[in-house]
Amino acid sequence: MRRVTVEAYAKVNLGLAVGKAREDGFHEIETVFQSVSLADTVEIERADQAGPGVTLRVSGLPAPPGQDNLAFAAAEAARDELGAPPVAVGLHKRIPIAAGLGGGSADAAAVLKGVDALFDLRTPLEHLKDMAARLGSDVPFMLQGGTAHGTGRGELTEGLPPLSGVWFVLATPDFGVSAAEAYRTARIGLTGPRSFIRVNCSAIREGDIPALIEGLRNDLEAGVVLARPEVAVVKHALLEAGASAAVMSGSGPTVLGVVRGEEEGRSTASRLAGRGWNINVVAPVGAGQHITSE
Repeated sequence: MRRVTVEAYAKVNLGLAVGKAREDGFHEIETVFQSVSLADTVEIERADQAGPGVTLRVSGLPAPPGQDNLAFAAAEAARDELGAPPVAVGLHKRIPIAAGLGGGSADAAAVLKGVDALFDLRTPLEHLKDMAARLGSDVPFMLQGGTAHGTGRGELTEGLPPLSGVWFVLATPDFGVSAAEAYRTARIGLTGPRSFIRVNCSAIREGDIPALIEGLRNDLEAGVVLARPEVAVVKHALLEAGASAAVMSGSGPTVLGVVRGEEEGRSTASRLAGRGWNINVVAPVGAGQHITSE
């Protein structure tokens, strides 16, 4: 095997409850993670032993270069901890950065899985998850993807049944929101055993889409809207265009609109054309990535 290609899927949050800050500076959260079909493509190739340990080339949507990119950090971690040989990483971005869609985390998870597959390292999943948690809060979920209940700072996950019966229209305005900015302005909610997130988890287990829609809420949304009012404009536009519900994903600014299928999603998206937003119609997927090799 000389190269692996990984489709690294984005995520959305089907509800996000934010608790108080922890001693390590992170917040306790509860969320429902859902992988979706929007994906970056990550190619990982064996590189010259005499060259740099890691090289990274980026194409597509804008993304941090070199050592500032989480994919680069993941490749370096794989070399340092797993003893992987030098690699060349090619990253084609389709997931907007700083958008609440976990694009950087998806790329990091794809590199960890891809390097492991390329060199047949057979690293235990728990070891990869430990590495992932040190790279970022969402990276452990991205390793497996699908549908999951997330707790802690997001790194602790419990799988949920696959989500079906809905698609999403993702609308991302032309600016980013850092997680630090979103949490700094957050209207802190309460996480607990009876939180709305637990209700959403039950709705998914029971296949009750109306109940899930009823429970869509994001404790970060109000603060982000105060700082970035266009997020509220995006949300209103999605509802006006036909989405049955809309909520900000993660730390934003992407807003996801819930629709019943691809055709309804395309129709809704067409009504948002010309506003300068990045629009994607996506389906739930049951994994964090799809890997092929040659």
